[in-house]
Amino acid sequence: MWAALGPGAGSPLAFPAHAAAAAGGRSAQAAGRVERRLVTMGTVLSVSVSGPDRATALAASEAAAREIERVEALLSTWKEGGPLARLNSARPGQHVAIGEETARVLAQVLAWSQRTGRAFDPTVLPLAKAWDLRGRGRIPSADELLRARSAVGPDRFRLDRVEASAVRLDAAAGIDEGAWGKGYALDRAMAAAAGAGATDAVLDLGGQVLVRGRESVAIADPRHRDRVAARVIVENASLSTSGNSERARTVGRRRVGHLLDPQTGAPAPDFGSATVRAPSGLTADVLSTAFFVLGPRRGLELSESLRRQGIANEALFLVAQGDGDGPQRLASPHFFALPEVAVP
Repeated sequence: MWAALGPGAGSPLAFPAHAAAAAGGRSAQAAGRVERRLVTMGTVLSVSVSGPDRATALAASEAAAREIERVEALLSTWKEGGPLARLNSARPGQHVAIGEETARVLAQVLAWSQRTGRAFDPTVLPLAKAWDLRGRGRIPSADELLRARSAVGPDRFRLDRVEASAVRLDAAAGIDEGAWGKGYALDRAMAAAAGAGATDAVLDLGGQVLVRGRESVAIADPRHRDRVAARVIVENASLSTSGNSERARTVGRRRVGHLLDPQTGAPAPDFGSATVRAPSGLTADVLSTAFFVLGPRRGLELSESLRRQGIANEALFLVAQGDGDGPQRLASPHFFALPEVAVP
């Protein structure tokens, strides 16, 4: 269930139909609209912002980019000094001040672990280390995997929202931001862009898209990522796709996926990809990971269960077929419900 925000993030499985035009952070030319590309959070951020005039659009694009950088510094466990990095290195029982914002979002993602039956779990860092997913990859022994699994779970941490602090209860425990940090960063960046005057915006962070307004978004074939497998309209929502095609490791003759099942400790079976449309980037990010771990049948069941609880989401599973065939599409009832949808 791990998708790193550090170096080496792959190319997207979902992308807006308009690709951002300007490289290296230079803004595009149209008056009232600015497009730019930046490298951040170990991947590429594409920003397309509209405003009442060019100066406002440029300021809004800058506000979005700066907010992404701020959230990266806040949540990254790849760099020393941030609150989560300090928590991961603290001795067991030590109270670590993590700040109100980090405590709030950490409470949210820990709650998502319970909602998804731990198909999503932000405490999977010990498993990522056992499989060396931040390095070249390795196959852990049965004993190593057992020890790593024993260090995983929300109960390995104690969070105090009032004091904005947290305690690590196991010396091997660790928080990983990979399956939720990008989504939260997109939410904060869109809020910053809107606050700076953006009227419409599309933010694409490594393939997860957040839209203010309406945008047609293409979803790639998980086995042939240069091919479009589906298109969907995203309106004031986020689209997140999870799959193992982008950053799997090959260890010996074994292909090791980077999305780990917290229950088994092993890479989730690679059937293709799971895409989620949800009102917020954080929700879409979390659920695309959880649904991939669960697979199509159980993922669709959880999607429906969450909708009955009032949690808006729609899911699409692309299941790889034979080499000559495109993927099979399995979707929740309203994934393709918005008008102007084109499906190849």
